[in-house]
Amino acid sequence: MNRDPTLISNNTTHYQGVVERFSFEAASLKSNIANEDAERHIVVYLPPSYAESPKREYPIVYMLHGMDSHPESWFDQTATNLGIRHIMNNLGERGDIEDMIVVAVDGRSSIKGAWYLNSPISGNFFDYLTQDMINETENRYRVKKGKRGICGHSMGGFGALYATMLHPELYQACAALSPGGMIMREHRYQQHAEFFKNQVEAFTKGEECEWFFYAYLAILRAIAPDRSNPPSYIIRDMDAAMRALEQFHLSAIAKKRAPFINKQGKYTAIGARDINAQDELPIYAEIGSDEGEAAGEPILENFQKMIATFEELEIPITHHVFEGGHIDKVGEQIDRGIRFIDASFKQ
Repeated sequence: MNRDPTLISNNTTHYQGVVERFSFEAASLKSNIANEDAERHIVVYLPPSYAESPKREYPIVYMLHGMDSHPESWFDQTATNLGIRHIMNNLGERGDIEDMIVVAVDGRSSIKGAWYLNSPISGNFFDYLTQDMINETENRYRVKKGKRGICGHSMGGFGALYATMLHPELYQACAALSPGGMIMREHRYQQHAEFFKNQVEAFTKGEECEWFFYAYLAILRAIAPDRSNPPSYIIRDMDAAMRALEQFHLSAIAKKRAPFINKQGKYTAIGARDINAQDELPIYAEIGSDEGEAAGEPILENFQKMIATFEELEIPITHHVFEGGHIDKVGEQIDRGIRFIDASFKQ
């Protein structure tokens, strides 16, 4: 197995960051119909200089996890992912990046994830991300103004792009790692209406559903909700629900938001980035070559068509396809995402 040399663990390093944890009650999630917990549990990486330099301010990066995951997962060590603490220690000791704070956001829900969307059912997870998290964290830690980044994987990759496009004024860099494959561009979901109807019926009976159904259910609770239809809490007309899914994807959002995020600059592949405007919002997205399919279509093709949409809209984005699948090289993805954000901060 080939491993990126940047991910080789160095347990004898003198550069040792600290991992802290805190919890807080997110105002945006209180009193939601689905009884999602407003108490959020956050994990924070602090560089070693943070304690040594009490007046110094630091860049900050918010990390968004994927479906059926949690904030602690960013710090777990596996054969292909040494975890954020080791990755940040290695990058920092070599001087490859500026010392920075990394914050693992809690995006969990009772149906495996909330997709960082506002919902009248599950609670306003988007407001929690873009308001509560920023206010709570940046009142606790010394953060350098104008150096706030956002990065996510899978569901979190979608969330990072979504937050950046809706609130480009909040972030100075974005890295979307393997963003949700089924929600990058338009797909004819009405052909799957019968399948979704059967899955909703199974869910209503308390039976086990297909894993990916929960992702769609979380999204539908945001874009096609019905308070009077428990326990799914989505509209009963499945054809209408599918039409809502067809209209909600990253390419469509980019078209709506292009006037607000459009900047001067060239749209390039990784390694050939050419930025012409100082006020540009740097965006990075990447996907694995072996992602497989979503909703019957190749995820790599969905990614490439989404990138083409950004190009047509003249939204500058750095993009990359790596050899691998959805979760087998997350450590290398974190490394690239952090490096991109750090380089963006330095421009």
